[in-house]
Amino acid sequence: MSTLTSTPNRSASAEREDRPVEPIVAAIDASAASRAAIDEAVSLAAELDASLVFAYVRRAPAGVFGSPVYQQRLTTENERARRVLDRALHIASTAEVEAEGEILEGSPGRRIVEFARDRSAQLVVVGSRRRRFGRSVARAVTRAADRPVVIAAPRMSHLALAA
Repeated sequence: MSTLTSTPNRSASAEREDRPVEPIVAAIDASAASRAAIDEAVSLAAELDASLVFAYVRRAPAGVFGSPVYQQRLTTENERARRVLDRALHIASTAEVEAEGEILEGSPGRRIVEFARDRSAQLVVVGSRRRRFGRSVARAVTRAADRPVVIAAPRMSHLALAA
């Protein structure tokens, strides 16, 4: 025997409000491709009424040169990460999108995929640097992700198109 239940006078949008919306994870750094990823992620989060988590992944500095050099490099990289995250959070705030930032350590491609899985992200946004050779974080994320990946490319200026 099946039991059907319904809630009277509830719209589909009210039902959506009751369910938690999975966040969007945006991988960012200090590049132009990252600025495109920030803009795209903020736009998608506003459109989907989702929260946004910016993830800055840094590689651990080499400890070969000893503790003072290691600490100086670590401090410098953390300051850079905080500046990038603060800029992204300001852009999201201006667009009235709920956002937070995280600094992660490790291989960018692997850590972004793990972080998106841990946060149950509905999708991942990364920037594309259009590399011809070498490793691409966007390619690594696209290959390993178990959820949709949006690759945002920097927009070319009119001057670049005229050249």
